[in-house]
Amino acid sequence: MKTDARDRQRIEEAIARLAATRWPGAAIASVEAIAGDASSRRYVRCRLRGPSAPRAVVAMLMDSREVALSSEELGVFGESGPEEIPFVNVARYLSRFCRAIPEIYDVAADGTCILLEDVGDVSLWAEAGRVPADAELWFERALDLLAEIQRRARDDGTGCYAFHQAFDRRLFAWELDHFLEYGVRPLPEPLERECRRQLDGLAECLAGLDRVFCHRDYHAWNIHVQDGRLRLLDFQDALLGPAAYDAASLLTDRCTPSLVGLDRAAELFERFADRAGLGGRERAAFFDCALQRALKVIGRFHYLADCKGKPGYLSFLPDVVATAKAAAARSGRAGALGEVLENWLRGESETS
Repeated sequence: MKTDARDRQRIEEAIARLAATRWPGAAIASVEAIAGDASSRRYVRCRLRGPSAPRAVVAMLMDSREVALSSEELGVFGESGPEEIPFVNVARYLSRFCRAIPEIYDVAADGTCILLEDVGDVSLWAEAGRVPADAELWFERALDLLAEIQRRARDDGTGCYAFHQAFDRRLFAWELDHFLEYGVRPLPEPLERECRRQLDGLAECLAGLDRVFCHRDYHAWNIHVQDGRLRLLDFQDALLGPAAYDAASLLTDRCTPSLVGLDRAAELFERFADRAGLGGRERAAFFDCALQRALKVIGRFHYLADCKGKPGYLSFLPDVVATAKAAAARSGRAGALGEVLENWLRGESETS
């Protein structure tokens, strides 16, 4: 996290106020930046002193209240945005039945700082890669957690934002347009027309599936392992979506197929589908969900490099492209899309 001395002082003062309110007598011993994946949020770990304070907490920092609100593409709250920070709203709902959610200790009045339980630095990806022979067991545990969430998450009328926004055709199409806009070189008009026709069909198919509570970014970098427990992060964009979507995200995101190949991923998904009680249409959507997500990620990683100054994610593109090609073939959606994936993608070094 790049901060000047004045910014660092402002941050530490804000954290100190929240900590002292939550734990009277608490004081900051040290502050260190920690990685925040592809988020626009920043994170620091704060070591605390004080008789009642935990040894460490994590502060989620936003430059403004607008950053704390939900992704603009969801667009369900109007110009004024939601009344409550979505991370806080969804965390309160999930924590009623899911022990994987970090505790929220306090929130700054202006919404730019949230004090969270420290769930450590070990991602599921890191833990699974430590002993590759055990990787599948960790992914099975994450699928079990997902099945539990899907079984128990129901709209109880308490205002959880996830039940008021959905992966509808508009949102699927927006993400697929992101792929064409940022991930693909200019196409010949006939090829672009046919590719768009295929992508429209994919969006329509996915939008027609039954919907369940969907994390939207359920992958091995947003799940941590702490003292043998799974801890879930980055759920602020939760919404209603296809039951296969989060499972496909977990099993195919980025370079995950290097640990769990697609054939084995499909078998693990069937086990998950049994536990979650999925029907035939939802089971058949696994590779469609994997394809849509891979295409979205190709566009997203180029967007992060082009527009957000974050080129590091481009190193994942060879794996993501390989997943997109395989998923397109397995879902019977190659055709013009296969031609685009084979010959018309932007390279890692190309800029828009």
